[in-house]
Amino acid sequence: MIIAAGVMDNEQTYRSYSLELTRYATGLVGPFDAQDVVTDACLKAFESRNWSEVVDRRAYLYRTVLSVATDHHRRTLSRRLREMKTAGRDVMPDATSDLDFEVLDAVAKLSIQQRAAIFLTYWEDMSPEQVARQMGISTGSVKRHLARARKRLGEMLS
Repeated sequence: MIIAAGVMDNEQTYRSYSLELTRYATGLVGPFDAQDVVTDACLKAFESRNWSEVVDRRAYLYRTVLSVATDHHRRTLSRRLREMKTAGRDVMPDATSDLDFEVLDAVAKLSIQQRAAIFLTYWEDMSPEQVARQMGISTGSVKRHLARARKRLGEMLS
């Protein structure tokens, strides 16, 4: 039985890093999808034209897991929003009955810092000073995140 050297190398690489990559992916997508994300990321990396030239394969795999996890998160959010829209408002819990799905989708496209500033300001009714303390950043940074988020939301929702 002849097995290509590249296949054996990929198998060894997977065995070497899969456990730590799965722990990393668990923090990104949760325990139920982590192994799938790692497998998809490894396959994507191994099939890459540049894989044979990669010097730090561990770092490359970590970046690929992040990329696949980000794609997974987007797909999952989009699917959940579609399911909620299809279910109709009367099927959803009272806390979400007034949600505008177009707004939720737009907010999901903001940076994590912008989403945090928007959430704390509008849903938690905090002042910029309180948000700054909560996020561990300056008040000016909070105001900048809010201004950029408002502008981007305005562009996406107009």
